[in-house]
Amino acid sequence: MVPANTEIVGNANPVDPDDKEAEPDIAEQTYFIATKGITEDHAAAYCGTGGNMGPGDAEALRIGFLLNSNTTVKYISYQGKDSVRPDDNGNLCGGGVFETPGCVSPGYGDGVGGDWVGKTQGCYDHTGEPNDLILGDGKGVENVVVDSVRLNGLLLPKDGDFVHAQGSQVAVWVAMTQDGSATRNVRITNLVSMFGRGDGINLHGNVQDSIVEDCYIANTGDDAYAAWGAYAEWPAGNVFRNNVAKNVGVARNYGYGVCMAIYGARDVTVTGMRCIDLGPDDWNPGQDPSGNKKCAWGPNCNSALAILHDGWFGAVYPEGNTINIYDNEYVDFDGNPITDRPQVRLQGDTSANYVSEAPPQISEEASMLREPINTGRNSSPSGLLVMGAGCAVAGLMVVASALTRRRTRAVAAAADSGASAAEGGLLVAPE
Repeated sequence: MVPANTEIVGNANPVDPDDKEAEPDIAEQTYFIATKGITEDHAAAYCGTGGNMGPGDAEALRIGFLLNSNTTVKYISYQGKDSVRPDDNGNLCGGGVFETPGCVSPGYGDGVGGDWVGKTQGCYDHTGEPNDLILGDGKGVENVVVDSVRLNGLLLPKDGDFVHAQGSQVAVWVAMTQDGSATRNVRITNLVSMFGRGDGINLHGNVQDSIVEDCYIANTGDDAYAAWGAYAEWPAGNVFRNNVAKNVGVARNYGYGVCMAIYGARDVTVTGMRCIDLGPDDWNPGQDPSGNKKCAWGPNCNSALAILHDGWFGAVYPEGNTINIYDNEYVDFDGNPITDRPQVRLQGDTSANYVSEAPPQISEEASMLREPINTGRNSSPSGLLVMGAGCAVAGLMVVASALTRRRTRAVAAAADSGASAAEGGLLVAPE
């Protein structure tokens, strides 16, 4: 857990602005490396479904940073060790390198969310069963910054077999909160994730006034970017701007995922995205309109730059919603424009109000009206030395680091300096 009012700042920026896929010089970087991961058991309990977990169980499995209010993480690299995505995390409940406090379970997701509007108290699994499982205090936070970090680039498969690769479940997971309170002003900038078993960045629940920009998400097992407001009170003012997504869905053999997915929202904006997807000879056109063996749940597999989901995952598009998706680029791996699929796919008879052109004026900062959802119309029915000791317990190894905690400078090194880079034995000269 990263306490409120804490900064973690590594030694150097690990992101090359000219080539975001390039691995930096390890001698200059600060690394956090998971010492364990979920490697074999697809049946592992992960989301608390049906009471399959108790208090504290999730913390033992989710290796990363739980970010409280007024926290910053900047200039670090991270490597996860998960090589499977548990079936219990199929609906997606987290497992992010960076998470915010909230429910362990994802909330109701096995249908539309109209009947769940107003149920802001408590945590629920995807079937709608209640539980008391939370991370942190379970409440919303504000003023969280993740800036210029690099994830899961150390153990990329040389043979291209991402199905069995090691990494984290998710890069960033903003959780649905136990009391329905909002998580506000999350700023995710210049994040690079080279592999993940699930989503890249997912803003889930009552997230407001938050921005994801200049990020690079590659080689996922699910959507690269997602705004999953579901049936939360007021998921609005969130902006995804100037991001790149590449090779979405490869970790599950392209069985699910697109570059940008929206699962209910009051308002969200997606602009300046470059989606690098499978070309016309490589994607699975037989999935449209009802799915097929390779894409079982309908045309949700590399079938568009963005999908507005309705009819499942608890999605609600309340009256007056605005889903702005404009000025984006959809290309194949060779840079050729993709024209055999729509840039934006609307799922079913949706209540989403899709806007494909930029508004006359849009402010740099998201501005929000703070009002509850109108239930009259919902979805369609269809420190770091202080933290260092705790990191080992939590499954993280701090390697070759120069870190700032509450603006106090500290240096930490790996306990096992003779191990390989992949296991955390990186050495650098002190700055």
